[in-house]
Amino acid sequence: MSTGPMSAVPKGGPLVVIPVLSAAKSTPRLLTPIHGRSSLWRTLDSAVADLPDSAIVVTTDDAAIRRSVEAYGAPVTAHVRTATGYTAAVADVAQALGAEIVVILEPTHPFRPRGLIRRTADNLVARDHLDSVVCVRRFTANLWRRTPDGEILALTDGRDGQDAEYFQEMVGLALATRARLIRRGRRLGDAVGFEVLEHTWALADVRDDVSFAAAEALADTLIRMEEISE
Repeated sequence: MSTGPMSAVPKGGPLVVIPVLSAAKSTPRLLTPIHGRSSLWRTLDSAVADLPDSAIVVTTDDAAIRRSVEAYGAPVTAHVRTATGYTAAVADVAQALGAEIVVILEPTHPFRPRGLIRRTADNLVARDHLDSVVCVRRFTANLWRRTPDGEILALTDGRDGQDAEYFQEMVGLALATRARLIRRGRRLGDAVGFEVLEHTWALADVRDDVSFAAAEALADTLIRMEEISE
């Protein structure tokens, strides 16, 4: 069910789905303005700018979120979410529109570099051997893990100055995946590609009051940086 006619997915093109669950603790903050535009609308702005020819659908069981999507207007449409599960909710939209590739965005991230969503989608579209493409951040570290028995083990060889390189999954920023996986209840396949995130400010989110306040402060900095660069 949708609150308006959902746009057809262009043949071979990606479908953008933004799932929102009313019970999530972050949902009320999605509509709070950050310098005039909410985290939800900022996410929609990024999707429209990067994939203007794609169908962009917000699937939610929250009436206030749907009203906000309707106020945003075309080319974004709202879908009435009936499934509680994350993948099941996305699968409902993908099946309704007959999509083969789905790009999933979480609106808890208000800041995305221009082009990140498109690069993630294009990465998967161009590579038939990949099941999914996920945004990651690259970092080096000497990491340790604790076993169920309480033993502490090093994940690197421990040599001085030989920090290993790791990649942390940042699915909420953009995840491109095959619809067949979503229908099976999986968001990632076995063959996964990376879209490396170079802008650490994009990691900001609005999941709690502290992180929301940090996002507001970051917005101030980003605006000043844009003004200086003009």
